[in-house]
Amino acid sequence: MKKFLSNHKSEVIRWLCAACSAIAFHIGVVYAQDAVTEFDPPKVSYDVPAEFQDLIEQSTQQIRSTAQVNDNGDAWQLFRRLRPAIRDALGTEGYFSPSIQRVVDETVPEDVAPPLNIKIEPGIQSKIVSVDIQFDGEINKDEFAERRERLKTLWLLGVNQPFNQADWSASKDSLLRDLLAKDFAAATLSESLADVDPEKNTVALSVVYDSGPVFTFGDLQIKGLTKYPQDLVSRYNTIRPGDRYEQERLLRLLADLQGTTYFSAVDVKIDADDRQPVNVPIEVTVMESDSKRLGLGAGYSSNTGFRTEATYQFNNLFDRAYSLVTGVRVEQKRQSAYADVFLPPSTRGITDSVGVAIDHQEISNLEVDRSSVGAIREFNKGINDYRLGLNFQLEERSALGINFGQTQALVASSSWTRNAVDDRLNPSEGYIAFGQLALASEQFASDQDFVRLYGRVQKFWSPSRENLFSARFEAGTVVASARRDIPQDYLFRAGGTNSLRGFDFLDLGVIDQGVLVGGRRVMIGSLEYTRWFDGGPLGAAVFTDVGDVADNWNDFDPKPAIGVGVRYKTPAGPIAFDVAKAADQDNLRIHFALGVAF
Repeated sequence: MKKFLSNHKSEVIRWLCAACSAIAFHIGVVYAQDAVTEFDPPKVSYDVPAEFQDLIEQSTQQIRSTAQVNDNGDAWQLFRRLRPAIRDALGTEGYFSPSIQRVVDETVPEDVAPPLNIKIEPGIQSKIVSVDIQFDGEINKDEFAERRERLKTLWLLGVNQPFNQADWSASKDSLLRDLLAKDFAAATLSESLADVDPEKNTVALSVVYDSGPVFTFGDLQIKGLTKYPQDLVSRYNTIRPGDRYEQERLLRLLADLQGTTYFSAVDVKIDADDRQPVNVPIEVTVMESDSKRLGLGAGYSSNTGFRTEATYQFNNLFDRAYSLVTGVRVEQKRQSAYADVFLPPSTRGITDSVGVAIDHQEISNLEVDRSSVGAIREFNKGINDYRLGLNFQLEERSALGINFGQTQALVASSSWTRNAVDDRLNPSEGYIAFGQLALASEQFASDQDFVRLYGRVQKFWSPSRENLFSARFEAGTVVASARRDIPQDYLFRAGGTNSLRGFDFLDLGVIDQGVLVGGRRVMIGSLEYTRWFDGGPLGAAVFTDVGDVADNWNDFDPKPAIGVGVRYKTPAGPIAFDVAKAADQDNLRIHFALGVAF
């Protein structure tokens, strides 16, 4: 034997290696086959009232999807796993004494995988028998007595109401949110108990909120500023050291900073440490955006046709966070260039800007060339926005080869906008109002004395998610002995998108020497109904517009138009595509708009 092994050693080794490889391969194949073995999920059916079917299916989905039933023993094991999940699911709806039984099919052999049939009787839904809301902390001071009572009114689950987990959680959360919103930045829900009596089918609720101490704001602590001056953030801050804590004021500061072009990211918070509640620093962390931006764009407007545009913005002019915004826009009917400088807001929220602009437009055979320089001051109080302006404008008009000469005006103006809507971009309730007063005098660099008054209001109301009604009315007048030397910007034209649909852009005015120019009187009204399909973003609209432009109210001749359109809600406002026809026009007009017409 030894001699045989010695003579055939190499062959034996090769044979052993081959045998080991074959065995390893066989084991690997078997293991691989076992690893990929798939099994069908067990057949589970629930005999339960229809209103509970989805609840039970969803609450047991994970257990059923991972279970394997090969025989009756496996079925009983799965039933024992499903029963507490079903009981918990019913408990979230206030059913704490359910009957959960397995219905066994005796005809199925013991060694065969049987279907699992479960009969569920939810029982009687438990009702709230008492609600006890208690407070700890400084909210128990006399000065907060009224607030404590108001907080209790926020509780959703009242006595004799059926218990359910969703309302129980929502009640606790809503009261805590209100506590945290003002004065008590470290408020917590310290205790909560839903005491269930399954025999009586009742639930006694009790909660204890710890308000902690009253917090007050301190100074700003600013991180992340490198390019801009340190006082830039302070200009947007209306919170003063010693002011009582209000979450809304922090959110407003955050929104104001995010709304600037200076920062790409902003975080505003305080350290709600109940051991140090007085003069808590406001921590503001910013990430500065690029101070220089170049923009190129193209688009189309049903008013002025195709356009191309180039803009440049520099946010740190003179190293003082002044914003320089310049641009050139070329449209089919209008070409313009401008340069504006915006100063950061003052600590009182006032924003000033200065700018220059040149503009050329040709509409209805009237060519107008303008150049202007002006200054604007803007500020707001709540939902009211105010603007004061001073603008000097030179204008030259020509038509059909005839030059009408040059006019100039130094115009002081003021305007007011009130946004009393539920959503500024996609309103469904409320109204927007706008009013403007402008005046010029021959005593102050103007060719003509005039006073211009203009107002506009748009109302929205929505009886349901699917239905939206809106009404718009605008009117204006220019008080002047004549209009010849008044720049066209301060007279009135109408027609086109966001004006009087069914007419071309600025197609309504008055005729002067065979040329259509602006008039001294305008009045436009509009009614619109939009139907949102299934309450979603897509809708269809029908509308009617009526209005006219004249030099005197006696010459006013209202011109009606009707139309239909498509609406689509976007985060930037609704997109509107309309087809309209005016009563005295032969052709249909197409109008396209983005956003609310204001």
